Amino acid sequence: MAENTSIRRDDLIGATGSVTRQLEVIDAKEYNMGGCESVSIRVRQDNGEEYWTGLEDVDLDI
Repeated sequence: MAENTSIRRDDLIGATGSVTRQLEVIDAKEYNMGGCESVSIRVRQDNGEEYWTGLEDVDLDI
């Protein structure tokens, strides 16, 4: 049986990027904070995880 081995990839440590996931907006609230409007949305990812985020943090297909 072949043994699994791993090699450390130091060239990738500290790199930044983004992850694209499908999500559904399940709740949304608009706040007016001293003349500045902000929209918070609760989303459900395709893996079932739910969390609040800002509308500016996602690209919606609307």
